[in-house]
Amino acid sequence: MRVFKNYRHAASLVVCVMPLAALAGGGPIDRTIPAQAGDEIVISNVSGTIDVRGWDRSDVQVTGHLGDDVERLDVDSSGGRITIKVVLPRGNTHDGEAMIEVHVPKSSRVEVAAVSADVSSRGVLGSQRLKSVSGEITADIAGDESEVRSVSGDVTVHGSGRPISLRLSSVSGSLDVLNAAGKIDVVTVSGDARVQMGETSEVRGRTTSGNLEVHGKLTHDGRVDVEGVSGDITLRLSAPGGLSTEIESFSGDIEGCLAENVERVSKYGPGVRLNLRGTDAGGARVRAKTLSGDINICDR
Repeated sequence: MRVFKNYRHAASLVVCVMPLAALAGGGPIDRTIPAQAGDEIVISNVSGTIDVRGWDRSDVQVTGHLGDDVERLDVDSSGGRITIKVVLPRGNTHDGEAMIEVHVPKSSRVEVAAVSADVSSRGVLGSQRLKSVSGEITADIAGDESEVRSVSGDVTVHGSGRPISLRLSSVSGSLDVLNAAGKIDVVTVSGDARVQMGETSEVRGRTTSGNLEVHGKLTHDGRVDVEGVSGDITLRLSAPGGLSTEIESFSGDIEGCLAENVERVSKYGPGVRLNLRGTDAGGARVRAKTLSGDINICDR
């Protein structure tokens, strides 16, 4: 009799656990998972959309629709980590769309991985790591040590105006950053990158053939270090004590309102440079270098 009761108890546990573990594909989804402030939320989807929304509740809610070609949605919660994964049938790596919206506590740390799915995120205050191969990424970023990466999808990031550390990279997609502040690291190959920042302590940028444009108000000891190969670089920077610059291009031009003191690197060889010293010897410094791309710099 005791064995039968234990068996019934175990069976009831299985029934309770299974819905949390997996939801069958081909229809609507609606699942709520208990969470705590500061939990890490990990979301992955191949095709479709991933919309992340921060809210004031202390749980995670997953809603949306799974396509007929989706096998299931796995949901797992363990040790301060909640994992939400769209699973396709074995051997199917591309077909099967899922449109999911995930509400998370505002202070959560969020990690998203997508292939061709578009990603959006709003209202999350914790750090975010958002990655996509060909899908677009649109995100409000407020958490320190955040990262956004894309291969061919376009990326648009809105900062909170509060200083944080932010890393962005793209191969061929465009990068647009608005209202950022603090430290930023931007890497692009052939996609164009445009960065607009408030109070800026550090900017690092690398581009191969894409154009890089940076607008910012440097702190007293702010630093800018950008390099390009054939892409053009545009800098609109100001600082309390003026700018000290080390600007150089091998075969491109140096232009802008600070370019009146451009000089040739060599009397007979190629290359131009612009070396200026601000009024404060320990003040903001700007280093920019290209191989064939032009550099346009101005402090207003």
